[in-house]
Amino acid sequence: TGRARHLPRDAHYGGRAVNGRTLVTGGAGFIGSHVVDALVAEGRTPVVVDNLSNSTMRWIAPHVEVGTCLFEQIDILDTQALQRVMDSNEVDDVVHLAASVDMRVGLVNNWVDVEQSVLGTRSVLEAMRATGCTRIAFSSSSTVYGEPTQRPTSESYGPLLPISVYGASKLAAEALISSYNHLYGIEGTILRFGNVVGGRLNHGVVYDFLHKLRKDPTRLEVLGDGCQRKNYFLVEDCARALLTFPAHTAGGILVANLGAEDTVSVSEIAQMVAKELGVNPLIEFGATSRGWPGDVPVVEFDLSLAHGLGWHASVTSHDALVTCVRRLLQEHRTNG
Repeated sequence: TGRARHLPRDAHYGGRAVNGRTLVTGGAGFIGSHVVDALVAEGRTPVVVDNLSNSTMRWIAPHVEVGTCLFEQIDILDTQALQRVMDSNEVDDVVHLAASVDMRVGLVNNWVDVEQSVLGTRSVLEAMRATGCTRIAFSSSSTVYGEPTQRPTSESYGPLLPISVYGASKLAAEALISSYNHLYGIEGTILRFGNVVGGRLNHGVVYDFLHKLRKDPTRLEVLGDGCQRKNYFLVEDCARALLTFPAHTAGGILVANLGAEDTVSVSEIAQMVAKELGVNPLIEFGATSRGWPGDVPVVEFDLSLAHGLGWHASVTSHDALVTCVRRLLQEHRTNG
């Protein structure tokens, strides 16, 4: 049955219980490994669960080898295994990042999004309920808004009508977290990300452009007309919010947009990546305003809530993208 261990409010630091551990689902992935870095830097010993389907041990191995991070290779759909890990490590809060990382995968098999985001989140919540784990921070997405008529888009915008199964699954996971708060007292921090970029990135437009130009530096195919315009922010800023925002839930649910205030077009990103690589390719654009079915061409956030909580992106979208490209190029030179 696990334990029912609830620490007093003043036993928490930065939104986490001082005497308990933080579980990071998907902790060997792009964002998760940076969350692990941040927890270790605070003197914490995070517990990572990951099935390594979208990730690599390389990014957290240094922590695991010296014992500053614990690792279990399990799938979040295995509720009993999750419960065992939470109970044996006295986990008091969860940073839930395990999910499909590329919404285009769902175009071929949309069960991937339903299984990983909806059923996976339900499994995590059930394990939390069984073990007395009291807080969850969840990585949601701008895709839950669909194509909003209000820009910049605030958290109060509605109705929320996603145009992809990826977005619908993220919204369903948000709803599950809300219901578990009402029924079982689990506090939830739901962060709707813009586009997170930085070192270790393994998907998305910057990664795709670099991959294409390494194969053929003379030509770059762009999905869509290049006018798609979105916000981008560094993964370190994302990790900081995931670890500090839970202190503001006040026993309920906190929903907040996360991103930079400015936006950058896909056309500008193509030129930026080419410049950093030192190449001058023929850039070929598509005919439609969407990169793929379900893509939302413009993402522009109202960030008043996040700013009111003291969080700001440390750099602009443009500078975050440049930093990302340079870090990925350095990683390529180092790791091949």
